[in-house]
Amino acid sequence: MASKKIHAVSIKGLLDLDTMEITEQAKEAEFTYDFLQILRDFDGKQVSISIKEENELPVKDEE
Repeated sequence: MASKKIHAVSIKGLLDLDTMEITEQAKEAEFTYDFLQILRDFDGKQVSISIKEENELPVKDEE
């Protein structure tokens, strides 16, 4: 099998489709990325897309 070159982007943050931005909250600051521009980098190329949402599990109350 031939070697591969992989172009990947990984961002974890709040997606706003109205502005096409992703806002990442880091400990030291908040960063905003242009999601549409990120997608344009992959335009016309074969891609694999995976989207996931993370939520905290509820903690059982001890009474």
